[in-house]
Parts: sequence; C-alpha cells; structure tokens
Amino acid sequence: MHNATEIFNATAELRFESVEAEREAIAAAKQGDNAAMESLLRAYAFAIKSAVSRFRAEGASATADEEDLRSSALLGFVEAVNTFDPDKHERLAAVVKNVLARTLREEYMTPTAFSVPDRTLTRFYGILRKAEGNVYEAAALAPQFDMSRETFFAVLSAVRNVDTLDGAPNSDDELHGDLTASARPLWDGAASDAEDAILIATAFEAVNDLEEEVCRLAYGFTEYEPVPDAEIGHRLGLSRQKTQRTRSSALGKMRQALAVA
Repeated sequence: MHNATEIFNATAELRFESVEAEREAIAAAKQGDNAAMESLLRAYAFAIKSAVSRFRAEGASATADEEDLRSSALLGFVEAVNTFDPDKHERLAAVVKNVLARTLREEYMTPTAFSVPDRTLTRFYGILRKAEGNVYEAAALAPQFDMSRETFFAVLSAVRNVDTLDGAPNSDDELHGDLTASARPLWDGAASDAEDAILIATAFEAVNDLEEEVCRLAYGFTEYEPVPDAEIGHRLGLSRQKTQRTRSSALGKMRQALAVA
C-alpha cells in the first residue's frame, strides 16, 4: 500500500472509468487485492487529505503529530472500504467522510481536544440555565440571546465531549476553568465570527462527501479562489451539468439544515 507521504503529496487523482469499475475495485480490495486498494486510495486522495485538514481546522489537538494523523486517516479509509455495502451505497464517497471523521475523532479526541470561544460558551450555558437545563426549551430561547438554534445545537454537540449537562458550571468563573484549560480555540476573533464558523460546519455536515467536495471547491474553501464548474467536473470526473446539479442539491440541504429560506 502507498505510504502516507505518497498519498498526501499526490497532485493528481486516479479516476475510475465508471461506477461499476469502482465497485469492482472495492470488491477486490475487500478480498485483499493491494493493487485495487491502491487505486482506491489514489482515487480518493483528495477526500483523505480533506478529512485531515478538516479535523485540524475544526480543532484537533495541537499535539497530534501530522504523520500520525495521516496514517490514521489511511487506516480509516481501509475501514471505509470494508464498510461499503453495495446494496446500500452506489459509490465509496457515500461512506468515506463519516468513517474518516469518526476514525480521527476516536483516535485523537480528548476531553480538551475541542473548545468553543469563551463568550459563546458563556452565552450557551446562560441560556441553558434560563431553561432550567431543558435543551429544547433552551434552543427555543436562544434567538432571544443573539444565538441561533443551529448554533446552540452545534455548541451543545461540541461540549458533550468535555462536560455533561448535569455537571454544567454554575458560574462564569468555572466556565473558564477545566473546560477550556489546555484547549486550542476552534476560532480566533469575536463570538460572531465563531458562530459563523459553527454554522459553516453545520452546513457541511448536512451534505454527502461529493457535495462537500464540490462546494468547497466552488466557493473557495479549498483554494484561494473559487473553482469553475468545468474545472471541478474535470477534477472529480463529473460532467459540468452533474457538477451544477450536485452544487444545487448541496445548497438546498444546507439551507434546510440552517433553516434558511
């Protein structure tokens, strides 16, 4: 199998000629065909690299070694191949993102691997106390305190790994204690910037791997400048029309996830 350096330094991806060709490679890889597994690794090199970059950007522990992260991502990819169910999934893209994300979280997430900016966290617990600990009532109250429902649930998800609702701090001083000690902030800047970042993460969670790749390229999340549909199609092995349909589908899912009309 290719080592991590070869996969992460690759400048071009292999493209399967058809869905059937990819599915045949998956079946062969499951049977121990190393050449088939290498072909899949090259075909999904961008997705693997993106998983590591996303994990870093979303607040992975700063102590995690880059080579270790890459090696874990490759092992996660092998797990994704073995997870693929031809009766449920058309392409490997249907499972890659979630399996890679789970693998990295399980390997490197510690109670302090993620943190939310102090101002946002203070506001979150303040809202929760107003609702006497009822999560759903708190989410309904959140807009009254300049926090959207989506942001409230995103922060709730982020803090579940470091605290329980029953053990929520009772004072602002406690909020800045063990919960954020030794943690690297997810974002710098004001709380509003942090909440924007949370909403972006929430939006991307609503789409599948292919839709995420298309949108990250189309809207400049991956490179400094947005990539035209024709170029995206060339890179991902899609027609221009398929690229446009994929982008439109993704935007619809994102709007629904963020409750945007």
